[in-house]
Amino acid sequence: MLTSSPPTRVETATEILAADLARAVGETGCALPLARRVAEIDDNGSGQGAVRVTGADVLAPFLLSGRVPDDDDVAVVQASVRVFPAPAPAAGADPVWSARDWALSRVLARFGVDTSSWDGLAAIDGDPVTGLPALGPAEPWQPWALTLARLSSLALPGLDGAARDTALNRRTDLVRGLSRSMLRRDHLTAARLARWLAMDAAQLPEPLLAPAVDQLDLLAMDEPRTRLELAIARHMMQRES
Repeated sequence: MLTSSPPTRVETATEILAADLARAVGETGCALPLARRVAEIDDNGSGQGAVRVTGADVLAPFLLSGRVPDDDDVAVVQASVRVFPAPAPAAGADPVWSARDWALSRVLARFGVDTSSWDGLAAIDGDPVTGLPALGPAEPWQPWALTLARLSSLALPGLDGAARDTALNRRTDLVRGLSRSMLRRDHLTAARLARWLAMDAAQLPEPLLAPAVDQLDLLAMDEPRTRLELAIARHMMQRES
């Protein structure tokens, strides 16, 4: 949980940043001056909090377009990690922090950024999702799908690992989770699961994916974080087609 800035301010900043990121991913040639934009929406650290909440997805416009972030952009990400550090590891701790920081470090490595000396990242020893019971083959599909949805920032090109493996092995359960989330009007979870399906849509086409993304686009017009998930999913669908 982010505690260095009032939650409502961080939530508002996250919505603004997510809308900017979705537009940058969805519009061909749209560049996002990340450092400048974060400075514009910052309110007592809320902009940095938004970067931390968004995780690896804050770099999605660069990763998906082939652009390289400026040093100032990387510095903003590093500052957000320092100001809002991952919680100290504990027995039975939620693995999402480690998994999200693993994804962030891997994406930054694609741009030649070494995060080994960064303060605030979760302690990472290999792929933190490997062997996670909540993603195991025996886990019922409902809680399994919810866990995978929380790890949607790992659904980016080049982030091969245990999360993508389980998404590949249980695509029928992904579709079940997507359908259930749409029926429950949980647009964010549905978009996150659609994103996992989009990762390998070229090799394993899913007829329900494109209609689901189109429908979610209409239903979630006022939900910036959902629209970011959908923009990334749609980009990967087009990229793989």
